[in-house]
Amino acid sequence: MSAIETSLRAARVDDALRIATRLSEVAPTNGEAFELLARAHLARATSATNPLIVREARLAAAAAYANAVGFLPPNAGLLNAAGVAAQQCGDGSAAVDFFARAAAIDPSNPQHPLFAGLALLQVGRLDDARKALEVAKALDPKSPWPVVALSGLALQSGDATTALARAREARVLDARNDELRVAEAKALRKLGRHDEVLTLLLALPEDARLTEAITWEIAAAHDALGDKDTAAHAWGKWAEISGSAQAAVDAARRWTDAGDPIQAASWMNVAKQRGWRGEPAAK
Repeated sequence: MSAIETSLRAARVDDALRIATRLSEVAPTNGEAFELLARAHLARATSATNPLIVREARLAAAAAYANAVGFLPPNAGLLNAAGVAAQQCGDGSAAVDFFARAAAIDPSNPQHPLFAGLALLQVGRLDDARKALEVAKALDPKSPWPVVALSGLALQSGDATTALARAREARVLDARNDELRVAEAKALRKLGRHDEVLTLLLALPEDARLTEAITWEIAAAHDALGDKDTAAHAWGKWAEISGSAQAAVDAARRWTDAGDPIQAASWMNVAKQRGWRGEPAAK
């Protein structure tokens, strides 16, 4: 086990995965072995750029965490990690169960109802999500994250005005966190106030704008205002640095929309180099 930990700390993911896999085979009821195996798979998912490998590693991590939970005594931290792994694979129902069990063990920790609320949103259980998020907010009233999640819930419920108010409430709680502007931008976009999205986000320094969520909102605003060329340029900056095959595919789609087939073809080639195996980008 110490060899796996050492390999993970040194970013020797293949070594960690090989040892952890073997350990889980020779000790098939050892929960700690499966927890280490899950961490090794997650490290592989984080380091990979090929979307198929990322998906495969996340599924393997979720399965390993489920085994670890089954073999180890109840532990809120482990249950929380298992919930996150399940959610990354799109298994919202399993995530809800893990987070609820974590909250039962550690009811004073606001992270568990927050994560449960997000998972409940994922599976469309909006009333239950609201209850969980209100619990998280009550446990940690100074945190912006339950408030941001409540903004997302309002948006999903079709109430963009409330979503905007919640997003601005969250920004007051942590005015220096640039990522909190994303929730406000989403609500403004839903309200059709695209100029305000650009005012909000382009006020940030250029390096602060280069995140996937912020760049997406900037590109979407330009697109909605009819400036498809600027939208494609904006997204292309993120696609260049992200290393993501999906980002390259999205760049190709945006350049197709902007009427530049040469740029679109170039970005599809980049996507394939990054492991994309899907269909060519289309509107």
